[in-house]
Amino acid sequence: MTMLPQEIIRKKRLGLVLAKSEIEVFFGGLLRGDVADYQVSAMLMAIVLKGMTRDEATALTLTMRDSGRVLRWPGNQVEIVDKHSTGGVGDKTSLIILPLCVLEGLKVPMIAGRGLGHTGGTLDKLESISGMNVFPSPDGAIRLLSQNGGVFMGQTEEIAPLDKRLYAMRDVTDTVESVPLITASILSKKLAEGIGGLVMDVKFGSGAFMREKSDALALAESIAAVGSASGLSIRCALTDMGSPLGDRAGNSLEIEESVEILKGRGPSSTRDLSIDLAVEMVLLARPGCSRDETRQRLAAHLSSGRAYETFAKVIAAQGGDVRQIENTSLLPQSAVRIEVRAAEGGVVAGCDVRELGLAIIELGGGRLKSSDKINPAVGLSKLKRVGESVGRGDLLAMIHADSKDLAERVATRVSRAYSVGSSATPEPLIWRII
Repeated sequence: MTMLPQEIIRKKRLGLVLAKSEIEVFFGGLLRGDVADYQVSAMLMAIVLKGMTRDEATALTLTMRDSGRVLRWPGNQVEIVDKHSTGGVGDKTSLIILPLCVLEGLKVPMIAGRGLGHTGGTLDKLESISGMNVFPSPDGAIRLLSQNGGVFMGQTEEIAPLDKRLYAMRDVTDTVESVPLITASILSKKLAEGIGGLVMDVKFGSGAFMREKSDALALAESIAAVGSASGLSIRCALTDMGSPLGDRAGNSLEIEESVEILKGRGPSSTRDLSIDLAVEMVLLARPGCSRDETRQRLAAHLSSGRAYETFAKVIAAQGGDVRQIENTSLLPQSAVRIEVRAAEGGVVAGCDVRELGLAIIELGGGRLKSSDKINPAVGLSKLKRVGESVGRGDLLAMIHADSKDLAERVATRVSRAYSVGSSATPEPLIWRII
């Protein structure tokens, strides 16, 4: 029996549960040309208003996964593991996690994204390195993974094309903020990678997409349930974005910080969260491993410099100029640097991290729409985190800009983002793991 698109829309508008076959016919019909864009827009709004059950969200996820190529990697699928973050300011852990997990014998095909809005994107950071190819073909990615154990890659046209179509429509119809739609979008791409395990970093706080813990928890629970129902070993970590992660935010600046950590130095917040998330990835692939021993091994990979050597190998294999990570002063550099200092002494009691992200966009280091061009050299460094002590006149942040006028304008925004008081209770890096 023919299922008319308008009848499927009507069913969801009334708050009824769609059958798996109805979801497959309706959303698959968008790519076949059987369902019009305006009909899908109506369905997306109905989902935002009426929600979806876990079974519906799972059916949508698998329909999106199967809309394109599902990659097949050599080796044991259980040991092919990835990590994904919902995004934050200064979040560069993917750059550190990949070499750490490769050194543990895992395979890491890390499909990453570009920054949009106030959060940065891993692909943009990597493209600060001259020559870096973040869009290898699927066959090229398979070859790179076999050779090096890991590959950084963006979503190609062959991987979950239905997700790309739906995301573009959600962006212009104000239907982005829906837990089942976000869940399906994230997991369809990850399942299309052909991975066996996934660690999700779901962020909350002023710099996160989901500011409230309760919203982040709802998303994490949805991703965990749908991922498991789709045959994926999955663990979700709810992590704090009420402070910038690390002490640098901005594309080439974050490469610089990552290289320091990979060489055994760098800020503890980025290092510790990277290790903690990598531990979860190892335990997904090898549940019999000791958590404490795994953490000790990962820390040793950083202190020994082996993680840096592995990272450099991956970068070189993807065309990146390794000289720029051997000597990070060769990365893109800003023309102007201006200090933002504390007007009073005390403790950093609060930070509007979203404002810091918007400051980076104003400098030219982020994008408001996908076609915007990014300046990799600009950003913020020497960033203070909530709970740190400061004296009157102490540095809160350093602005890296292309002009003095722009830097001075952004300085007001950065200064307003910080509040200094007599005490603070910073969140732990990881609030909960489910």
